[in-house]
Amino acid sequence: MLKSSEIKLFPKAELHCHLDGSIRPKTLQKIASYQGLAISDDVEEVARNMQAPKTCQSLVDYLTCFDYVLPFLQTEKALEMAAYDVMEQAAEDGIRYIEIRFAPTLSMRNGLTVEKTVHAVALGIAKAEEKYPVYGNILVIGMRSRDSKEIAGTFKKALGTNHEKIVGLDLAGAEVDLFVRDYEEAIQVVTDHGNVALTLHAGECGCLQNMYDAIDAGATRLGHGIAINGNQEATNFFAEKNVCLEGCPTSNVQTRAIDTLKDYPVREWLDKGVTFCINTDNKTVSNTTLSNEYHLLVSEHNLTAEEFRQLNKNAVTYSFAKEELKKQLLTEMTEFPL
Repeated sequence: MLKSSEIKLFPKAELHCHLDGSIRPKTLQKIASYQGLAISDDVEEVARNMQAPKTCQSLVDYLTCFDYVLPFLQTEKALEMAAYDVMEQAAEDGIRYIEIRFAPTLSMRNGLTVEKTVHAVALGIAKAEEKYPVYGNILVIGMRSRDSKEIAGTFKKALGTNHEKIVGLDLAGAEVDLFVRDYEEAIQVVTDHGNVALTLHAGECGCLQNMYDAIDAGATRLGHGIAINGNQEATNFFAEKNVCLEGCPTSNVQTRAIDTLKDYPVREWLDKGVTFCINTDNKTVSNTTLSNEYHLLVSEHNLTAEEFRQLNKNAVTYSFAKEELKKQLLTEMTEFPL
C-alpha cells in the first residue's frame, strides 16, 4: 500500500485551489494585524470561523464560510500575503505545480482595481517561487452572482495586464441549472483572447447538463464534475472526451454531492477511463491538504501507487502551464520511485 510519506514526497500537481478558501488561520491573523483589523487572538477560534462543517446542508451553505475571510482581503498586501501562504503550503506538501484561482471582484470593496488584485496575487506567487521549489499560476474567476457583461469586463481587465501568470478563466459560485448559456459574453473573452484556457465549475451539485454545456462552450477542464456519478451514459460520454475533471473528494462530501468518501467514484472513473485529477478545492475551508486527499483515497479505494502517479500526470497534462514546464514535471513524476 502507498505510504503517507511517499504521497507527501511525490512531486504532485494541483489544479483546483481557491485562494480565499486556503489561507492558514495564523496567516489570516497576520494579514489582519498588518492592516490593523480586529481578529481573535485564538488561532483555533479563527480556524473554526474559516472551516466548513464536515457536512453542510448544501453548496450554498459551504460557500458562506468565505464571508468571514473576505473582509481581510481588500488590500494589495493582504492578497500578496495570502498568495504567498498558499504557495508555501503547497511546497510543504510536496506540490511542484499549482494553479491558484481567485475572483478579483471579491477584493474590490475598498477601491482596489482588477489590475491591482492580479498584480498582488502574482507578486505573492513569485516571491514564494524564489524561496521554494514550487511553480504557481493564476486562474481568474468570474462570480456567477454577477451578470455576463460585468464578468466579461473583469476578464478583459485582468487579461489586459498581460501578466504571464494568468493562464485561465473560470466561473464559480452557487451553481444553477443551465448557467453556461447565460454567460456567453464572458466565455467569449477566452475565445477572443486566444492565449488563455477555460475551466468551469460544472456538475458540482448535481447539475449534469451544465457539464455538457461547459464542454460545448470550450472548457477543457471541469471543476468537480461529480454530477456524472452513478450515471453510466454520462460517465461513458466524458470518458471519450478530451477533458479533465478536477475532482475534490472532501469538498463533495461536505456539500452533500456525495454521502461519504466511499461514494466518491474513483474506481469507476479509473475503470471507465474518465480523465480526472485530485484537488483540495479549499485547503482551510475543508481542513485538508492534497496529500491528505490522496491518503483518503488510498484508504477508502485502495488507490495504487501507479494510479496515484497517473492522476498527478493527468493534472500536469491538463494544466495550463507552458509545455516546457509540463515536460519537466512529467519527467520528475515518472522517475520518482514508488
